[in-house]
Order: sequence, then C-alpha cells, then structure tokens
Amino acid sequence: MPIIIDANCIANVFDVNCARHAEFTPVRDWIVSGKGKMVYGGTTYENELRLLPKYLPIIRFLRESNKVIRGNKTAIDQYQSQVESKRTDPDFDDPHLVAISVVTKCLLICSEDTRSIKHVKDRKYYPKSFGNLPSYYTSSSNSNLLSDNYVHQTFKPLTTINRSVQDKFNLIKIKSK
Repeated sequence: MPIIIDANCIANVFDVNCARHAEFTPVRDWIVSGKGKMVYGGTTYENELRLLPKYLPIIRFLRESNKVIRGNKTAIDQYQSQVESKRTDPDFDDPHLVAISVVTKCLLICSEDTRSIKHVKDRKYYPKSFGNLPSYYTSSSNSNLLSDNYVHQTFKPLTTINRSVQDKFNLIKIKSK
C-alpha cells in the first residue's frame, strides 16, 4: 500500500532515536517488511527532503529496492499550482500533499500535522471524478489503515522485499549532521 510520508514525519518513521518513533514504527515496518511503498514527488516535497539529508540514504535504498514511487514532478507541480489558486486559508501550507495524492492516486498520508487534515480533505481541491479522499495516519492507533484497502489499482499487485534486502536496510545508520 503506497503512503505519502509528510516531510515532518520522516524522522518519526525511520529514526529509532526519535521520540515518536514507536507511533510510526508500523509505517516503517509496512514499507520495509510488508507490501507498503513510500510515495513522493514534486518540487516542494523534494526541497523539503533536501533539508533532511541524513534520511536520503534510506530513501535511496528504498527506491533501489522498488519500495518508493516517485510521482511525475511536472504534473505534481502543475496540480499544486491549481490547489494554491483555490486556497483561501493561509493556514493551509500543504497543497503539495493534495497534488501528490491526485497525481499518484495515493490515498494515504502519514503526518504529524493534524492541522492540515481539514484542508487536505477539502473536496474543492480534487477533481470531481477523484473518488475517496486520502486518509491520514497520525499515530499507531491508525495502523488499520496499513492495508490493501487504500490501494489504487495502478499500484497492484503489491510485493514484499526479500529478507536479505530487509536486513541490509536495518544496517543503514542515520548520521547526525
């Protein structure tokens, strides 16, 4: 199941030393040991990732292990511009999450930013034909969302990575700045 991991949550998902890691371990395990995949894309998200350089080796490894889906950058940027043109609340600072969801058809977002949920779930930002709006994973109480039920047909069939690749992932160390 693909999941957009908001940049504010990358540390929670992948850094065992992070205070909230336990709440987001199910997301990490779903990607590394299960059928999950991380989804990202667009200029805004990629710029946010550049601010988190110590996690880039993890994302690179996952991409090489076919556990990352990178959405079409141009399409995401264009859709983000459409969302921004409809934005009326200056508190909504995550239009790129809507754009990633629409372009990639990913229906699950992992984030600590609960403030953004009401905006990202506002139907005015989505095409009329979009269907279900994204769900949010904000803590381990949302572990039930980590299932094939939230997967668009374009991502199926989902697969796992073999044990030796999982073991290599577990050896990756997060380096301090």
